[in-house]
Amino acid sequence: MTVEGTQMSEESVDYEDLTGMQLDESELAELVGHGGECVFNWTNGAGYPVGVVVAYIYKDGKFFTTCADRRKRVPALRARPQSAIVINRDGRTATYKGDSVIHAQGDEGFDELKTWFYGALSGVSQSPDDEYRKAFRKFLDSKNRVIIETDANLVIGFDSGKFRAFTAEAMAAMND
Repeated sequence: MTVEGTQMSEESVDYEDLTGMQLDESELAELVGHGGECVFNWTNGAGYPVGVVVAYIYKDGKFFTTCADRRKRVPALRARPQSAIVINRDGRTATYKGDSVIHAQGDEGFDELKTWFYGALSGVSQSPDDEYRKAFRKFLDSKNRVIIETDANLVIGFDSGKFRAFTAEAMAAMND
């Protein structure tokens, strides 16, 4: 049996070494580049991690999400900007860490930021004549909404399909 051109035997299988299961740059770009849903994580005042599923847009090496300013994550991120984003789709996952910045009404550049972000998140950028998307963009533009910008620093990318193939080959090598 072989994994990436290496003959496998019971003695050569290192099942704890998962470096071959990582996503390469193009796989990561495909995973995050289309936007979608992610698990957005931060810590509460007691230091415990908290996460919620939210929609995101990925642009220029950053994740952008949104919520009402009264959500608990907003003051938490203002106090402790360290956060993480987890993307999981089709057996592939990527975890990113970064510092988050809260952008709110009245901040310099907020109008330009919300114009492109609400357009991208609602889908108006792709379908400018779609009435539902235009209504959703308008819905997003509320006075108490913030946009959260998070740097994308990869922690780990993992492909469970590669892992399943590796596991099957390792098990087969043990039976040879």
